[in-house]
Amino acid sequence: MFEEAQRLSNLPQYVFARLDALKAEQRKKGVDLIDLGIGSPNIAPPKEITETLKSSLDDHENDRYPSPFDGTAEIKKAIVGWCKQQYGVSLKPDSEIALLIGSKEGLIHLALAFVNPGDMTLVPSPAYPAHFNGTIIAGGIPHVLPTTERNGFLPDLKTIDESVAKKAKFLILSYPTNPTAACAPKEFFEEAVAFCKKNGIMMIHDFAYAELYFDGKKPPSALSVPGAKDICIEFHTMSKTFGMAGWRIGFAVGNEKMIASLKRMKTNLDYGLFTAIQKAAIAGLKMKDGYFDKMRTTYQKRRDLFIKGLEELGWQVNKPSATFYLWIPVPKGFSSTDFSLHLIEKTGVVVAPGVAFGELGEGYVRIALVDSDDRLMEALKRMKKAGISFKNS
Repeated sequence: MFEEAQRLSNLPQYVFARLDALKAEQRKKGVDLIDLGIGSPNIAPPKEITETLKSSLDDHENDRYPSPFDGTAEIKKAIVGWCKQQYGVSLKPDSEIALLIGSKEGLIHLALAFVNPGDMTLVPSPAYPAHFNGTIIAGGIPHVLPTTERNGFLPDLKTIDESVAKKAKFLILSYPTNPTAACAPKEFFEEAVAFCKKNGIMMIHDFAYAELYFDGKKPPSALSVPGAKDICIEFHTMSKTFGMAGWRIGFAVGNEKMIASLKRMKTNLDYGLFTAIQKAAIAGLKMKDGYFDKMRTTYQKRRDLFIKGLEELGWQVNKPSATFYLWIPVPKGFSSTDFSLHLIEKTGVVVAPGVAFGELGEGYVRIALVDSDDRLMEALKRMKKAGISFKNS
């Protein structure tokens, strides 16, 4: 009687639903869960941001619909300054910026703005689910570009059949990557821009982890490639950079046509972003590097601590140079989902099964380093006590 639309039926199984059910069950039993499954930062936003929000709440003009709906002139100016300062990218404030209620929302709505039923998009895998789900919701077909640890989790664009390339509407990239924590050099983006121009493809770069890098290895913006703006739109988020995941604010920058279509889609779906949050975001975008240096140092320390603990349990893990994720193989005899469920049942430690990021994520789990040093150490102690290791697997 109540039949869902085909677009929902076409979506892959939501693996996290099973994990969430088990988490709820364990909590009812009083289990102290250490949740490293969702990439939700636990480092608080800078005080400049929170104090600005507090003061903005007293201005009841902010309670009204945002005006204009697509972002104030002040936040667009701040985004222009941020992108120039951080990535050397110049932007036109009125035509090359779209304010978003989180970058995930923008990724899905961009697909709805451009992808017709039957259209093809190119998506490296493993991938953040929104990268392929947006295409599926729009009725399109994601064409998987396999990536492996051996090739640095970069797709080999030279192997894409010409007939596939000519049909594709988007190439969707994201470096640093969720879930594998891989990075891409500027040379790769130069190759991607040339590939997209040759084949008349729009390029999307999800730059969510732009500022979460280590050892001074700053990732390049795709838009720093000369001519990239002819075919490319890049997504940014305040979630990871400023610890504002629950605030839901991000922005897209780049090609005017793509930005205009995204804005047109959004005018039919929302009324814009709460003005008080826009003002708080402006305070963040005007900050100097002190906060970011401290944030990066914190996550780098957690990375080193947890990898050392995993090595003692038999894993060999390369140190990622960005993100707060570890992408590790599961012991022999387990699927990624089975190992995730086994881990939570035996230790109360929650990780994300690799299959949640596409079929090519099978055989791995993603660990998000989003708890304190003490809690991460506790997770490792529980794993050791439960006899969970990669030795002899």
